[in-house]
Amino acid sequence: MSNTTATRPRGVTEAGTIKPAVLRALQNIVGERNASAERSILTTYYWNGGVGAMPGPKQGKQWPLAVVMPGSTEEVAAVVKLCVAEGIRYRAHSTGNGGSFVSLQPNVVVIDLMRMNRIVKLDAANQMAVIEPYVTAGRLQAEAMKVGLTCHIVGAGPSHSPLASATSFLGVGITGASTGHNVRNMLSLEWVSPSGDIVRIGTEGDDWFSEEGPGPGFRGIIRGLNGANGSLGIFTRIGYKLYPWAGPGQMELTHAHPQIGFRLTPKMRLFFPVWQTAEQMTEATFRINRSRVAFAVLRMPPGHIGWTLTKDNGEYIKRREKGDLPECTVMDNRFAWQILTTGVTERHAALQARTVERIVAETGGRFMTIPEQDEQVLARNLITSAYVARVFRGAGSGGTSFGVMDSFNLWPGLVRTAEDQMEKERQPGGAFVTDGREGFWAWPTESRQLWCENILASQGGTEKGIAAGWKAFFEHLYLVDRSPRFGVMAFLGGPLFDLFSSRRYGASHWMRRIKLRLDPGNHADHSMSVAPKEVPVTHAWPLIMRFLFSKWGAPVLRAILKKVARMSL
Repeated sequence: MSNTTATRPRGVTEAGTIKPAVLRALQNIVGERNASAERSILTTYYWNGGVGAMPGPKQGKQWPLAVVMPGSTEEVAAVVKLCVAEGIRYRAHSTGNGGSFVSLQPNVVVIDLMRMNRIVKLDAANQMAVIEPYVTAGRLQAEAMKVGLTCHIVGAGPSHSPLASATSFLGVGITGASTGHNVRNMLSLEWVSPSGDIVRIGTEGDDWFSEEGPGPGFRGIIRGLNGANGSLGIFTRIGYKLYPWAGPGQMELTHAHPQIGFRLTPKMRLFFPVWQTAEQMTEATFRINRSRVAFAVLRMPPGHIGWTLTKDNGEYIKRREKGDLPECTVMDNRFAWQILTTGVTERHAALQARTVERIVAETGGRFMTIPEQDEQVLARNLITSAYVARVFRGAGSGGTSFGVMDSFNLWPGLVRTAEDQMEKERQPGGAFVTDGREGFWAWPTESRQLWCENILASQGGTEKGIAAGWKAFFEHLYLVDRSPRFGVMAFLGGPLFDLFSSRRYGASHWMRRIKLRLDPGNHADHSMSVAPKEVPVTHAWPLIMRFLFSKWGAPVLRAILKKVARMSL
């Protein structure tokens, strides 16, 4: 990496490395062992595994200048102020679950928050915790369960950071029927602004009366729906909402790794209802949501359930060929839910069971049976959201698409659209793993909204697989953008905010105004959010997409994707 004298920040040498004096200043703030510019150290922050190893290069274009590990909010603020003074960008890193910490911009210092890993307070009476960035959802859940509580865990799994999710990302997870949506689970926050000021909002503990304190709401500014993805400073501590947990204080685990299960108590039930049509499933879901009897509700493609119930692909293929997998893994049984209920008492659990049974019967459904061992494995995955490590196991790489959050009325149309677009490529000989006609994962959020995303598990390390993954991703973005009946597209980041903002009330325009007001020097790295200047092709993008996905533009699109795939190998 090199920079001209005119554009080179004050803290960067002509060779494009951090100046020794600046590195020493960082070490003076955090300690010599906690700041480094060693190439071997920087390599690990240059690597990008993505979420599910999205097809493409695993390394970025820009090496970080240095890695700094502060141990307190005050140290974070001091590091940010030094970066601003030296004209250097910075980017925060929490648990590293996903590749969003990787900068696409030059002259960036990575601020790794792994030393800030404390559960500062677990307030059972007020059902909240105060946590730092490196507290994982799995760790918080284990501690909360000891006092009869649990936390929301997003679809990324138990190793993600609830703080990062609640402040900076989308934040939807498969227990959303009972544990909400992380947009609203943040009760207070401590924030180092892009200029290095420490801001505290809301109150924590017995005296709190508002998650944002008096005055106008603030969460819409710092995060909105999707989150600012690290471009508006660094969040160092939050008050986080917890939810009642009627299960045991410590899960009784069964079986052996990797097929670890959870023994359900007499107050817990796991149901596998299935319907013949998406419309029947939709009707039943509205009633299940209104009843509020479910702790977790999840729809997985049957093949993905099979991956979860087997330790590796070889076992899955053998069991599938022998026909000894449970019926919930059969492709024809795809309009199905996994529903977990947790009663406060056994009478309450019985009432919940009768409610689910009546809804399923009156909407034309039936219940599938499943062996106890498989039931225990799925129950543990539902509670902890530990599925994610298996989602992409069927192929060498993968991604996700659609990302629709809206009314359950959209479900039948989404399924049909996904079938039309993807069924051919999901059959033998296609670009994606043979896992059915579509690959939707879906669940309710706050017992009302539909969340669904379509998994793209393509052949890794091949031109065909990489090209197919990117084609499907952009095709689905285009479909949702062009069709209001598909609801709100939530898979936007970086330049996509500009390119797909025209139908979203100019959201990127307001995001940019906030960014420029709070960070006029653009020191908080904007790689995953809006840039200070609008993407040049923004206004022409709708026409470009319409052309590329027309029969006349198809050859051009194929050529572009082929080139991208070759560059990625």
